[in-house]
Amino acid sequence: MSKPQTLSPRSLQTRISHILKHWPSDAVRPASVSVQTYLQSQLGQQQNAKSSSQAAPSPAPTTQSTPKISESSVNALSALLENRFANRYPLTQKIRYPASDPEHYDNLIREFEEAPNRDWVGRLRKRLGGLLRLQ
Repeated sequence: MSKPQTLSPRSLQTRISHILKHWPSDAVRPASVSVQTYLQSQLGQQQNAKSSSQAAPSPAPTTQSTPKISESSVNALSALLENRFANRYPLTQKIRYPASDPEHYDNLIREFEEAPNRDWVGRLRKRLGGLLRLQ
């Protein structure tokens, strides 16, 4: 089933803090569902559990001191942050630039960069341009 946790909650907290500090912000995703918000809530829960366990010591360790985020999840976030998968499994040119539309992914990346900064006139122009495609 699941592996037992090998890292202490303190080192897990340090790793989460490192990931939180270096994780790039996503301008398109709302802040309420961002990775940063989730990680900050996990750090807050760990610190609250730690302070409550120090205030009232109990004879047996409780589940409050264990983090809600697993070590495997932290390892996965670290792998994504370091681009391990992109380095291990690079995209071929045929996948990156398909014959049917070679600029598709470049246009997609450009659209994600431009969309958060577009005003309502720009959004309207883009929507009308999508409706009236003249080739």
